[in-house]
Order: sequence, then structure tokens, then C-alpha cells
Amino acid sequence: MPKVWIVNQFANIPEFAGHTRQYEVAKYLIKKGWEVELFASDYNLSERKFKKLKKNELVKTENIKGIKWNWLRVSTYKKNNLKRILNMLSFCLNLKLLLSVKIIAQKQKVNIILASSPQLPAAFLSLIFAKIIRVPFIFEVRDLWPQVLIDQPGKGGNKYLIFSLKILEKLTYKFSNHIIVLSRDSIKYVKDRGGTNISWLPNGPDLKLFNFCELPEEKNGFNLNRPFTIIYSGAHGESNDLFTVLKAAKLIKEFPIRFILIGDGPEKNRLMEFSKNQKNVFFMNPIPKKDIPNFIKKADSILISLKNIPVFKYGISPNKLYDAYAIGRPVITNIPGSINDEVLKNNLGVTCNSENPEELANSILKLFYMPRQERKKMAKRARALAETIYSREIINKKFNSILKSYSH
Repeated sequence: MPKVWIVNQFANIPEFAGHTRQYEVAKYLIKKGWEVELFASDYNLSERKFKKLKKNELVKTENIKGIKWNWLRVSTYKKNNLKRILNMLSFCLNLKLLLSVKIIAQKQKVNIILASSPQLPAAFLSLIFAKIIRVPFIFEVRDLWPQVLIDQPGKGGNKYLIFSLKILEKLTYKFSNHIIVLSRDSIKYVKDRGGTNISWLPNGPDLKLFNFCELPEEKNGFNLNRPFTIIYSGAHGESNDLFTVLKAAKLIKEFPIRFILIGDGPEKNRLMEFSKNQKNVFFMNPIPKKDIPNFIKKADSILISLKNIPVFKYGISPNKLYDAYAIGRPVITNIPGSINDEVLKNNLGVTCNSENPEELANSILKLFYMPRQERKKMAKRARALAETIYSREIINKKFNSILKSYSH
């Protein structure tokens, strides 16, 4: 039975808030005859707290649906500052110790090591271990680090950090046996930095979990008792541009439209303070991935929001977008580039530019006034796209094929 180690600091299970891509891939690989061991941080990124480890534990190993799952202790952080860097380095340190024990003391054998970004130091460390024990290394590129730091105002000021990450990025691309990108438009970026053998495997929903649901009933149109409901589910950070969303909500406060923002992050307290007198805005705590479908099916539309950062035009694959496709909801997106282009090309919702409250408000009103039949057609087109391109089943099959080609 071939064995693969999967490394992703932010990997999650459906019972917790956050993405579950590695869990879903691992579960599928086990069905196809793989032995899978996964290494992740126990510090939940969405909730900013430990979920499994007791006070003095450094690692906890569990069997989760056949996956040997290692939860590692890391240093904590609340905001994207020096403590975030220490958080990443502490994960690397514990990962190095654990992998060393498995290879040297326990003499464990593995056929492939797969590491997933954005944690570049952990991916590079995994690459080193793969080279030492002479097994293929596969690099999954979730986010284009350090480019996102360079492009984001105020985040790329530490030139030594950027320089170091650029070196790690190029070396990891150059010496990977295979590279998986989540955004098709990032293939050129990776090639330009030395990457070869690149496959596009985007994020995508489990279509059995995210069933298609008809739009909520509108017996007498939208009113205060039955407002047009927009749901945003995700991080509440600076890059998510949620202040623009709140400003747009204020511009259309006289309409029966409500905004529900689900999640957590460094900006949440400021966002709640900013909107404390807005009666059309509601905040919710993060919810487990397995519960997301029951919440978003109550929406008339799903909102996808990011700041105007160049790398977002070609380097992202947002889970929440494909979840919306699967469940059948028109989307509102302010992400110029590949995301807006796809929505416009397939007529799946409305789009506008980032950081522009007026444009966002006008796009929302366009969808609000749109006849239900038109929105229903958008919903069906979105589901069709989820079934043909973004289905988790399709993506997992490709994942398995790539790994099998390196397992001999």
C-alpha cells in the first residue's frame, strides 16, 4: 500500500471552521488504496484557538476517517504581525522534530511527500526531507507567496523577509517533481519562477454536501419581514475589503436588503464597531464547514469580497465562490480579473470593482431588482459549472492520478 505524507499547517476537518481540502483529498485517496498521514496545526485559523491539544501537549495523533492526523502545537497570533511569522516558524520546528522521529527513530517509509502553501517555510522543509529520503515531492500552491505580501500595501515593507521568501519560493518550485496550482491563471507566474510539471486542480465543493437548493421563497416580494439576504462567509481581515461592504450596505439601508457576515479575523471588532448602528448588517461567529450548506441555502445571493490587490486578479481560487455555485446561488463579486471574468462570461451573478462602495451598492440593487426567473437561471448555470469543472470528485480523481504516476 503506497503511503503519502500531506503537510498543510491550516488543514482542517469538517467539524471545525475553515477549509477542508486536504481532509477531502486524503479521504478519497484512502478509498483508492493509499495510506495517508497528515500534519497540521491545532491552532484553528478561523477561531484563533486550539481545538485538540491539552495544555502541555506538543502533538496529538488521531485516526480520522482512516487518516492518521497529527495536530501540532504552534505559537498563537491574533493579527498579521511578527507573531504570525513566529507562528509559522513554530510549526516548522515541531514538524521538523516529528518528521525526524518518524524517519530516523521509527524508520517509517513513505512514497510521496506533498506540501501545501501558503506556508512556504513548511513546504521548503518538506522538500528537504523528500530529497534526503529520496522520494518525490509535490507542491500545492494555494496562495502566491510572497507576491501577495509585495502587492498588498503596507505588508511588503520588510525587504529581508520578502527576499528570504522569494528564495524559498524559487527553490521549492525548481526542485518539486510536480506542482499543483489552484488558480489556472497562476500557471504562468509559477513557470516564470522555475516551476515545471504544473497541473490545475482548483478548489471545489463536495456536491453531495452542497446540494442544489432552489432560491428561498418570495411570496410577496422582498420586504422587512422577508428581506433580500446576502451572505458573506469567510475571513474578516484587511484583505477582505469588508469595510467597503459595510459602506455599500449603508448606501442602500432604505431597501429590504440584509447582510450576514459569518466568520472571524483581525478586523472583526473594528467592523462591528463601524456598523453598530446599521440595522441591515448582522455578524455571526465562524461555523463548521459541515454546517455551511444549511446557512448559505437561506441566502438569495453569496458575496465574494477582496481588496484591489494585483495578485488577486490571477492567483486565487475562493472556496466560498464554488460553494455558492454548487448550492445554486447568484454571486456578487468585486474581484477584477479571473473571478469577475468567469461570473460575467457564464452570467452567474453581478460584478463590480474592489474598494468602491457605490459600485458595489449598484451591483447589489441590480440583482435585487432582477426577476426571480433570471436569478433562477443564474443558479442553474452555476450548478452546472460546479458539476462539470469544480466538483470535488473530479478534482480528487485528478489528484489520485498525479500521485499514482509518482508512486512506483
